[in-house]
Amino acid sequence: MHSQRPTTHDSLDWAVNETAEPEPDPLWDAVESATLRRLDTLYAEAVALATDCMDALLQAREAHPYHARGSVGVRVRRSPSPRSAPGVFLIEWFRVRGQQRTDYIARGSGHRYARRTFGRLEPWEWALIETYEPRFAEIRLLLHQIGLLRRQARHLTVLLERRERSDSGLEFELQD
Repeated sequence: MHSQRPTTHDSLDWAVNETAEPEPDPLWDAVESATLRRLDTLYAEAVALATDCMDALLQAREAHPYHARGSVGVRVRRSPSPRSAPGVFLIEWFRVRGQQRTDYIARGSGHRYARRTFGRLEPWEWALIETYEPRFAEIRLLLHQIGLLRRQARHLTVLLERRERSDSGLEFELQD
């Protein structure tokens, strides 16, 4: 006597279409939709902050003699990596090295640039960096947390899919 639920003995009768598109996952869709909206908001905030910062840096440069003009700037850009998740962006400081040539300043570990990573700075430059960098670091931290949330949601989705398949007679193993 067969139960209502198919067993492994009935697997030959199952209608399995391996070429079918996977069904949309409402959990993943909700997380992705919410994070993309938040990333758009953070991107707009970061661009506005970077614009304000660059305006302040340029005004301050004009007020100083040539030898004390400084050379630091900040930019916000979408991640150039094709493997990056949608909506991801970078906030990075750079040093101007000539006309249309800049060098990226490596941040190091953490979400905030340390004073030593900038090298030689004019005092007025450091004052402006100290005004804006804490807010940029806050946004970087939020970007990091959103990335963690996305990875956890993806991992959960995969585990749930495996579990659903195991309910259909396939073996379910937890893998870290």
